[in-house]
Amino acid sequence: MMTEIVAAIADDPLRNAVRAAREGADMIEIRIDLLDYPADSLHQLFKELNKSVRTPIIATNRIDVEGGKFNGSEEERIEILLSVLEMADAIDIELRTRSEYRDLVVHRAKKAGKRVIISYHDFSKTPDITAMQNIISECFDAGADIAKLAATPHSYEDALSLLKLTLDCARAPAQVCIIGMGGYGVHTRVIAPIYGSALAYTSVGAATAPGQIGILELRGMLEMLCPRV
Repeated sequence: MMTEIVAAIADDPLRNAVRAAREGADMIEIRIDLLDYPADSLHQLFKELNKSVRTPIIATNRIDVEGGKFNGSEEERIEILLSVLEMADAIDIELRTRSEYRDLVVHRAKKAGKRVIISYHDFSKTPDITAMQNIISECFDAGADIAKLAATPHSYEDALSLLKLTLDCARAPAQVCIIGMGGYGVHTRVIAPIYGSALAYTSVGAATAPGQIGILELRGMLEMLCPRV
């Protein structure tokens, strides 16, 4: 399968990681900002995750403007993210993170041989196609291995713009993850992987974004619509 199915985990991480692996997730995203775990216990959590599953782990500690729930300072947020870097396989850092912190995370991750996902989320709208192309370019300029853009379509025309962006990037070729959130975006979570989205985010336990689909449901639809995906 060319697209990697990512199970986003927001609660009960050990149990849900095992469940995600059993259901066939290719990667697991641990949303540190949504977990009820003290910072000093996260190192142990990631050690236990690595013992419990062999599925690659994405570490994410999302800022509030990107839909996250981290309550501390920006310095603390980055420090926590870097504290688990060695036990993760990939790291997600937002494009809108202050450049000095973002560059630090990218540098450390690259040095450690980890994949870097640089992400951008718009929970209010879908930017025009030129703006989205610029966002993707900025992600790669900042050091992304995968550029992730999630937007909120308010029409099927908006959704079509997201899918066109996916297809154009895949032809480049460039490793992108394009997501439509909310009601008008649900079908893009199935179609974008067919058009070349490198990652497809699914829910296990509590959903981490509007419109997420379960692992088994998404895999089944992808295998039915496009067996080569």
